[in-house]
Amino acid sequence: MARQTDPLRKRISRRAALVGPAKFLLGCVVLIFLVSIFLQVRRVEVRGNSHYGANEIIQAAGVEEGDNLFFVNRFAAVAGILAKLPYVESVSVTTQLPGTVILEVTESVGLAWAEAGGERWIIDRSCKALTRAGDEEAASLIRVAGVTPQSPEVGETITAAEGADCVSVLADMLDQIQRRGMAGEVTGIDLTDVQSPRMEYGGRFTVIFGRAESMNYQFGKLQSAVAGLTAADRGTIDLSASGAAVEFTPF
Repeated sequence: MARQTDPLRKRISRRAALVGPAKFLLGCVVLIFLVSIFLQVRRVEVRGNSHYGANEIIQAAGVEEGDNLFFVNRFAAVAGILAKLPYVESVSVTTQLPGTVILEVTESVGLAWAEAGGERWIIDRSCKALTRAGDEEAASLIRVAGVTPQSPEVGETITAAEGADCVSVLADMLDQIQRRGMAGEVTGIDLTDVQSPRMEYGGRFTVIFGRAESMNYQFGKLQSAVAGLTAADRGTIDLSASGAAVEFTPF
């Protein structure tokens, strides 16, 4: 009797040996399918934008609903936004379960304008060319003298006929102006003499900068000096001396 059941048992064992792995593989397929659905991009959220609409930024990033959340190409998304949207200064791309991609943008601020070939070009604090300016827009920005952009292109840092040193100094000054919230008080920057930059400030002062100290230090000196003057004072504030020395000459 035992001899007759041995083949049957063998067949059952073989089937069990095949069914087990098959169930495992089927489970893996189902799991992968469910996970792929769970990890799909369902929503793209844009934060920090004002100059551009959310859809414009999403299109530039190239992120679409249905993409795999874990395989979103962050580098390509950032590169696409920066290349196509010049008013974006920086951008970060993060993901959030169950299916959200967050594009956090910091937009460039048009601070100043410089003239090239009869056109006024708006630049940000890094001297990136943003767009051409009309009379009304230029009137609200800082006029830059002594820096002539050469063949400026939107989204690119300007080069100047006067040399790279002028652009570097201008960028340092504009960065300090933006960081310290002074844009509304500065009407002009003159880099005709790059070793002795000048700035029109507050409608009352001509400020002379030097090259012995960093711009960060000199702007700190300027704010301290202005705080010690009265509302009626007008004149030249000379910051060019090294150290804490500041010379004020009334007009």
